[in-house]
Amino acid sequence: MRTILRNLAGLTLLGLLAACGSQPQTPNTLTQADAQALAEAAQGDLQLTGAMLGDASTGALSTQSSVDSLDASAQAWGLPRRINLILRAVGVLYLPAMGSGSCSISTTPSPLVDADDDGVPANATTTYDCSYTGPGGTSYSLNGAISLQDTNDNQPYSGYGVTFDNFRSRASSDNRSVERTLNGSYSIDKQDATLFKITKNYTHTVTKTVFNNTYTGSLVFDVSKTYAPDNDGNSNPWDAGTFTVDKANPGSATWTRNNNTRNLIWYTDPTLHWNRAVCQNPLGRLMNFDSGAKEFVYISPAGEKSTLRIEFSGCGQFSVTLNGQPVE
Repeated sequence: MRTILRNLAGLTLLGLLAACGSQPQTPNTLTQADAQALAEAAQGDLQLTGAMLGDASTGALSTQSSVDSLDASAQAWGLPRRINLILRAVGVLYLPAMGSGSCSISTTPSPLVDADDDGVPANATTTYDCSYTGPGGTSYSLNGAISLQDTNDNQPYSGYGVTFDNFRSRASSDNRSVERTLNGSYSIDKQDATLFKITKNYTHTVTKTVFNNTYTGSLVFDVSKTYAPDNDGNSNPWDAGTFTVDKANPGSATWTRNNNTRNLIWYTDPTLHWNRAVCQNPLGRLMNFDSGAKEFVYISPAGEKSTLRIEFSGCGQFSVTLNGQPVE
């Protein structure tokens, strides 16, 4: 039971939430506890980026279904294939069988229209109202909606958009629970044969309860960045490529931890390299970065600077430092 929740923790702000009540706040700099929290938040965003470019082909999902039942159940519910990866990215690892009285999932329109068979329908909204028990006695709930819109349903890899409407997932077991709420949108759009533009405007809020202690954290993203395929778009452009957020034109993120709100900037230095073609495996295919780094910078009202750096050294392998010192 706890293993499932620990797996979910890697996708969210659990480090943030667990640390919230344990140390006094230091408003002028980021503490080690702050750094752990922010690193977990950034990992959640990287998971969603992985879901954006993950392999939503029928063959890839069949491989995953041999490991767990999520994709098989999602197919039975009639969910778009891209939704399967998004559910994984936000920590949903199990769906009950279709027809279960404890779960209502609807998709409109039905049947789906996906002329280019890229796993993203021309338009689709999935709505969730579920409360059920999964393997190991873990309790789950899903509410709200996720919408997909293909930029051009006659052209694979033209891009698409995702919108979250109060989408909430919750998993609980043994007096512990993790709840996530997503609002807003992100999109990837083809600019030309060699460049895609990614835009993110969404809020990720997580609440964790351990026995009688409840903590909440929230991260708001507002950024545009570029993705350049390694293969210049001549085959599957999402197999491998580089993500760039220019230091001279950084993204912004508003981070709230308990009653503290901080405005951050962030950028890639060097550019992040995505390598699904080499790194993909059934249990870790959403973190298929093999090099590059993200830096999040907080400058306090007093002018003190704190820099959190997440640097990849191989497929899904990364280190986290605060002002050059390891974050434990």
